[in-house]
Amino acid sequence: MRKRLLIFFGVLLGCIVLFFGINLSDKDTIYISDSEVINLLTIWENQTGRAPNTNEIKMIVDSLIEEEILYRESLKLGLDKNDKIIKRRLIQKLEFFKEGEFIENFDEKDLIDFYQENLDLYKKNKGYSFQHIFLSKSEDNGERINLILKNLRGNLDNSYGDPFILGNSFVERNFLEIDSDFGKGFSSNFDTIVKNKWSGPFESIYGDHLIFILEVFPEEILPFEEVKQSVIKNYNNSLKEEAMKRYIYSVKNKYDVIIGEYR
Repeated sequence: MRKRLLIFFGVLLGCIVLFFGINLSDKDTIYISDSEVINLLTIWENQTGRAPNTNEIKMIVDSLIEEEILYRESLKLGLDKNDKIIKRRLIQKLEFFKEGEFIENFDEKDLIDFYQENLDLYKKNKGYSFQHIFLSKSEDNGERINLILKNLRGNLDNSYGDPFILGNSFVERNFLEIDSDFGKGFSSNFDTIVKNKWSGPFESIYGDHLIFILEVFPEEILPFEEVKQSVIKNYNNSLKEEAMKRYIYSVKNKYDVIIGEYR
């Protein structure tokens, strides 16, 4: 089937070339390789679940030719110049190409060395499991808090107060997550809170809170085997970055850089 498609494609392409008036000896010759067409036909087949018919093959090839013509005409008009999106995309493609070209093989020792040199990447931050009682912003919160604390008598009971959108119980939350839940800076209160005791009130972006810390999880470095996949990913990325730095350094002396006056 694929061979017949290629034979048909050859005949069809000849007709299309004549139709578009393309002179094969002209500098603006558009060459379409077999692999380009096969790739497009394969994509079509994968998306539709069947091989394209004669008209559909013609439509696919026509679109490819028209796309190339429009691309070349846009270049002639200089539409690619000073376009940050196009520039960024071209840079990304070059980075992808060069990074893959320079990737090195690595073994377990390389990974362990990288892990040891970058322990901060595999640090589990200090965390807290806690419950809280929430009181939405109100002028009488002071009286309500005193009454709640009197009724609690130190017992763990979060049924008092107002409903809170995220609930009343939180498990192993670090400072960043606490600030995300209650507002920037709220986590700073936790260093002053005594475990297994109601403390507060502490003001958040929502209102006032009484906090009862159940458990404190100290900061720790996660063992290598537990984070090995992350180490592989990070180490691989570091190799790519180094490869790109080497490439830039190797070609930088080809350019004279002139920076205009600016304020």
